[in-house]
Amino acid sequence: MRLSQPKLKRWPLILAFAALIGLSVATSTVLASSQTLTVRANLLNVRLGPGLAYAAMGQVQSGTRLTVLKKENSWYQVRLAGNKIGWVASWLVANTEASTSTASVAKAKVAVNVRQTATTSAKVLGTLKAGTTLDVLYQEGSWTEIAYHNTAAWVTSSAVQLTGATTALAAPKQTYVKKAAAPTRSLTVTTNISVNLRQAAGINAPIVEKLAKATKLTVLSQTSDWYHVRTAGGKSGYVASWTVTTPGSSTTKAATSLAEATIVLDPGHGGQDAGAESTGKKYEKTYTLAMAKAIGAALSAQGSNVIYTRDADTFVDLEPRATASNNAHADAFISIHFDSSPNPNEASGFTTYYFSATTSKPLALALNQSLGKALSLTNRGTAYGNFQVLRDNKQPSVLMEMGYINTDKDFKLIASPAYQQRVAVAVVQGLQAYFQAGNHQ
Repeated sequence: MRLSQPKLKRWPLILAFAALIGLSVATSTVLASSQTLTVRANLLNVRLGPGLAYAAMGQVQSGTRLTVLKKENSWYQVRLAGNKIGWVASWLVANTEASTSTASVAKAKVAVNVRQTATTSAKVLGTLKAGTTLDVLYQEGSWTEIAYHNTAAWVTSSAVQLTGATTALAAPKQTYVKKAAAPTRSLTVTTNISVNLRQAAGINAPIVEKLAKATKLTVLSQTSDWYHVRTAGGKSGYVASWTVTTPGSSTTKAATSLAEATIVLDPGHGGQDAGAESTGKKYEKTYTLAMAKAIGAALSAQGSNVIYTRDADTFVDLEPRATASNNAHADAFISIHFDSSPNPNEASGFTTYYFSATTSKPLALALNQSLGKALSLTNRGTAYGNFQVLRDNKQPSVLMEMGYINTDKDFKLIASPAYQQRVAVAVVQGLQAYFQAGNHQ
């Protein structure tokens, strides 16, 4: 980060959304490049979940670049404008241009089971004999996606021999949508805050209705961290599980020790957001991740539940970082950065920032005091910081600037595993003191 303003940049993606219409992927193509996709057709549907069974939330136009967040079976999760999250079909993505209207022709080398998803534990949909012709949609490592009875299914890649030919193919339907069985008895939950009832299980799904705090809902089923519910008025939709209280439980209770604490670690920057630079052109993003992992390992050894906002060199925008902390009801959120001065080698030391004096200043003081005892760098103390990852955070949260990356003396420490480990031990001790003092929520 720079001295004048920490380098927490937003990277808006310009997307044009059209009205929700039917499936148009038959004429849509995209090209994969590193962690981004570039749309190569007039329109590409973006869906609420990883499957054709999910409704389209909108469309993106030709030339739009999408940041890839993760992959689930044959679907990519991508970031949209306004920090919305959606899904696009990965069988449209290859190292060269691909289309849903064509598939690669292959032969089964041996008899092989056809499965719902790319795992040996998935349901077997059927068996193909050796020599059977296959229409291949997508390959990744040990698994190959094929068109099977007009659905998308999977076989092991070792059983497939590509012929080099292609064939015309209608867009397959997704066979697998994650659903939990309906509860055997009626379960009622109560909203613990004002929440949105949504059309699908996701924070970007359209809102059906706004529900007041203490609204009672009947649970119909559960999908991951979301409940499919029905209101007393008969409306159905989805609410996040962390926004409701189930019978016999209470709202989330704050930890009183590291052994029962959830700690969210936020390595600053990542991906195309490199952060500040050292005099030797080393990037801040590399060392924030290394330090976060050292701290995480030390906390895990104490029994803490550690959550990372990123655990690789990937781009994560600012809003999801605070959201991860809020959704997890984190007992502490720690964002890790390194300062940068306008001119090299003119500043040194570490600073601990907080936004809320009530919620977060005690955490900042406890960590800063512990770091000051353990480190040789100048302790520049605690300070108010109007950073989005703190401002949007409802949990106890701090942003630690652990040295000046463009000061050679500081950078020598920053890049040192020994320094990273000293910081990790100091953070553990600071959190222990914080919990023991009863300053937690």
